[in-house]
Amino acid sequence: MARRNQSINSRTVLVFGIAGLVLLLGGGFFLLQRGMLGDDGGFGGLTHLNVSEYLENSKSLQGNTYQLEGKVEDQLGWSTQGRVLMVVSQGEPVGVKVPQEFSGQNIQPGQSFVFKVKISDHGVLVVEALKKTT
Repeated sequence: MARRNQSINSRTVLVFGIAGLVLLLGGGFFLLQRGMLGDDGGFGGLTHLNVSEYLENSKSLQGNTYQLEGKVEDQLGWSTQGRVLMVVSQGEPVGVKVPQEFSGQNIQPGQSFVFKVKISDHGVLVVEALKKTT
């Protein structure tokens, strides 16, 4: 019985192993770039807030957490507990309370942000996380 050349099989396994590793690393890099892995700032899997529904009846949404994308139009107030911003989202202005813990953030009118907001018992949008968008 003739002996098979095992070096061909070893090379084939090595080539497929390297190709698989390259695909795995490339896929991981792609997912990280899209924010699908790693630290997403707590925004992963959040439902986008329907602003018109919120404006019609914010109390029906209380206790829920949403993602809100918008442009800061103005700072309406400031205190030691935080500040209140007017954010335009989906063509509608809404008030957003930014707690004191975000006081180090430089939030200026004209800047766009993605906010993770929770609707309080009083129907107020309270920021839990934020990130600036371009």
